[in-house]
Amino acid sequence: MSRMPTTSPQGPACPRCRRKLAAWRLDHCVYCGEKFPENIRDGFAEPEALKFVQRPDVPPNAAKQLEMMKHVEIGATKKPRSFATVLVVLTLPIFVGIFYLLYQLLSRYSPAAGIAVIALGLGFLGYVGWMAAKTSR
Repeated sequence: MSRMPTTSPQGPACPRCRRKLAAWRLDHCVYCGEKFPENIRDGFAEPEALKFVQRPDVPPNAAKQLEMMKHVEIGATKKPRSFATVLVVLTLPIFVGIFYLLYQLLSRYSPAAGIAVIALGLGFLGYVGWMAAKTSR
């Protein structure tokens, strides 16, 4: 197993893993997480290649707008209901009536068939309602 040389005169090294500081302004090592002592950078100039980019501060108004954009869509309009969703909502009572009449008819001859019609009707109506809710999103 070959290791890179750990003795580097260009800058300070982490006391734990002995790697050169990768992020000059952080107070911990980015490789091992060790917290640096206060005077680890004393006597060394900040290297140009390892500096963080200083981004300009965001004005307070822009910061508020950016925060609001995370939660509220600007210019978002409410979608009108689709024709299919309206049609499904209008036909649900019709299907309820059909299944009720079928239940009344079959329960006279076989109570088990009436229960099966109720289960089938609830399953069908649940599926239609679920699909209507899914398409309306």
